Amino acid sequence: MTAHVITDGAEAATVASAPSNEFRAGASARDAERRLPREELHRLSAATPTNVP
Repeated sequence: MTAHVITDGAEAATVASAPSNEFRAGASARDAERRLPREELHRLSAATPTNVP
């Protein structure tokens, strides 16, 4: 398995916006129910080193 190499700024913006669009879809319900976005943070941390205090 090889990693995909992002070749330009437009592609980087598209790749970066994909998770945010998915996370935004359930944000209202999570806020209303006072749930932490654990699954979203888990998915994000799989792609980038993330520390959440």
